[in-house]
Amino acid sequence: MKNTVQTVFVLFLALCAPIGAFSAAQKSSALTYFDQLHKQGKERVVVLFENKADLALLKKYDAELIHNLKSINALVCVIEHENIEMLKQEDGVKDVVPDMVVRIPTPPQPEMETGEIGALSYDGSVTVRWNNLEAGLNTKAAWDRYGLDGTGIKIAFIDTGVNYTMENLDDHYLGGYDFWNDDDDPINDTVDEKHGTEVVSLAVGEGVNKVVGVAYNASYYVLKAGTVGNPPVGYTSDIMAGIEWASTEPHKADIISISWRIHILDPSQQEDFERICNNAYNQGIIIVAGSGNEGYSYSGYPAAFDNVISVGMHAEDQSIDSYSNGGVDIVAPGARVYSVHPDNSAWWVGGTSFATPHAAALLALQLQYARQRGIEINNAYLWEVMKHGAKDLGLDPVFQGEGKIYAAQTDANDPNIGSIDLIASNWPIDYDLEFSDYAFYDSNIPAYHIGSDVNQAITLTNITNILGNTTETIENLTVSVKQVYYNDPNEPNLPGDSVEVFPTISRFYPADGNSVTLSLSYRIPPDMGPGLVQTKLALQFNFLGNSRVIRVCYHQPNLLWYAAIPGDLDLSNSVDMTDLSIFAQRWQNNGCADPDYCHRADIDRSGEVDWNDVSALADNWLRN
Repeated sequence: MKNTVQTVFVLFLALCAPIGAFSAAQKSSALTYFDQLHKQGKERVVVLFENKADLALLKKYDAELIHNLKSINALVCVIEHENIEMLKQEDGVKDVVPDMVVRIPTPPQPEMETGEIGALSYDGSVTVRWNNLEAGLNTKAAWDRYGLDGTGIKIAFIDTGVNYTMENLDDHYLGGYDFWNDDDDPINDTVDEKHGTEVVSLAVGEGVNKVVGVAYNASYYVLKAGTVGNPPVGYTSDIMAGIEWASTEPHKADIISISWRIHILDPSQQEDFERICNNAYNQGIIIVAGSGNEGYSYSGYPAAFDNVISVGMHAEDQSIDSYSNGGVDIVAPGARVYSVHPDNSAWWVGGTSFATPHAAALLALQLQYARQRGIEINNAYLWEVMKHGAKDLGLDPVFQGEGKIYAAQTDANDPNIGSIDLIASNWPIDYDLEFSDYAFYDSNIPAYHIGSDVNQAITLTNITNILGNTTETIENLTVSVKQVYYNDPNEPNLPGDSVEVFPTISRFYPADGNSVTLSLSYRIPPDMGPGLVQTKLALQFNFLGNSRVIRVCYHQPNLLWYAAIPGDLDLSNSVDMTDLSIFAQRWQNNGCADPDYCHRADIDRSGEVDWNDVSALADNWLRN
C-alpha cells in the first residue's frame, strides 16, 4: 500500500461554464477563461450515479454534457449553480461534486536553453545523453544487446498539446483527442504550450532531430487534458476521460503516461478517479504517473493510487532533488534532461513530469522483448520486473522507492542487472522442461509418434535469491500446461487444450536448490495432424505480502516437440520413398553405436529395427 495522501491546502477553481462558450484562443488564456466562467454563475461538476448514468436528468436541469464516463457511471456537465442541490436529490444520483482544476507542477528551477546541438540518434552523429546511458536507464544497452526500440507497443500520453507534426515525432503518431478544446486534434495551441511535446519526445522521440526517446519506434496517442499556464492547468475529469479513452478499443493503449498531479480531491471523486484507474488496470493496461514536485513525503493523485506506478526523479549524479515527492515506487531520470519544444528549440528540463515518460517507455521495451520472444506477461509482471530490476541508490526509500529503474546490463561486467535482463532469465521462476520416452530426436527437438504418450518433467526454481534486487517468497502458484500447434514465432498459435492444472503451491521459497518438479503425461490423439507442437507453460502467482497477481506464460523454441506419423522418418508429414530409403539404411546398421540413429527406424518401439517395423512402415505408407 502506498503512503496515504495527506491533506494540504491547494487553491482550486471549480466554477465553470459550458464547453464551447469560448473560443480556443480565449480558453488558452486560463485566467481569462476561468474569470468569464465564474461570472456566468455556472459550475462544472461530476454527477455520480448509483447505477447507469441518466442523461435525461441533464436535460431536466438544462445542463450541458461534457463527458460520459461510462466505466464509472458518471456524467461531467456544466450546470447552473442553483440547480446543483436539486440534482443531488434525484433518485439514482450518488453525488454531485465540483470538477477540480489540476495543475502540472513546475519544479523550482529554471529551464536553460542550450542552443542548436544537431541530430541525436543512438547510432547517429551525436552522443547519447546521460538519461539513456548507465547514469540513467541504460537503454542504449537494451537497444544494442536486445535489438529493442518499442516497435509494436502503444503508449498514450495524457498531457498538454503535442506538436506531433515535428520531424522527430511524426512517424508513429496514432491520433488522439483534445479534451480541453473538445476536438480530435490534440496539437499544442501555441508554441508556449510546450510541456506535452517535451514529455513525449523523451519517450518516443525518433532520433532524427535532437532527441532520441527511450522507445523511439513505439507508437503513441496524445490526449490533451489541459493547456498553457504557469503552471499548465486542466480538469480532473479530462484526465479521467483520457484514461477511459485510452482503455477503449479501437484506441486501447498498452501503457498510459500521466504527468499531472492532484493533491486534493473530493472523497467521491477520489473514489471514482481510482475506479477509472482500476478499470484500466483490470483491462491489462499499466499506468505511470509523476509523484509531483513539491518535496512532500507522499505522491499526488493519480500516482498515489495502488494500481498506478508512482515515479520520482533522480539526477545524473544519482541524487534526488529535494522537490521530488516521495511515496514513490521507483525513480527515473528527471533532473536536467535534454528535450525540445514545439518550435524545435533545444532545452534542458526537469521534474517528475519528465521522469514519467522514461518509465512508460522502459515498460514498452520490456513488453516488446516479451512479445518478440513468445512470452506472455500481464501488467503486474511488467510492474514487478521493472521494480526488481531497479538499482538501490542507498537513499531514503520514501523518496527512491525500489531505486532507479535500469533497462539492461552494458556487458557481463556491469553489476546492475536490468529489468529486460530479468525477463531474459525467466525471472522470478526459472523453468526446465525435459522430454522422455520420445521416438527420436531431430535437430534437438524430440519427436513422438501420433497415438503415443508425451512424457515431460517440468522443473521450476524460485531464482529471486539470485536475480533481482529483492528476495521474494512466491505464494499461490498455479501451473497449467497446454499443447498447441506451432506456426511461427511471430504468429499466433492455434488454440490448444489444457492438459493439466497442477495443485496450487501455497508457498514457494527462494533458496539455492529449492525447486519443484511436476510430471506430465499427454496422450497424442490418433486423429491429431502431424507437425510441430509447443508446450505452453502458464504460471500465476503473487509475492508474499503483495496481492498483485502476476501472470507469465512461456511458449518458446525450447518447448517444442514433433507429432510424427509412424514411419515419417524425415518429418516431412508424409510417408514416402525418402522414408523407405532412410529406413533401409537404419535397418542395415541395426547394431550402430548411436542409438538415436536406429531409434528413428524403430517404428514399433520394440528396441530393435526388424520386420515388424517394415510392416508398420507399409501400413502408414498405405494409410498416408
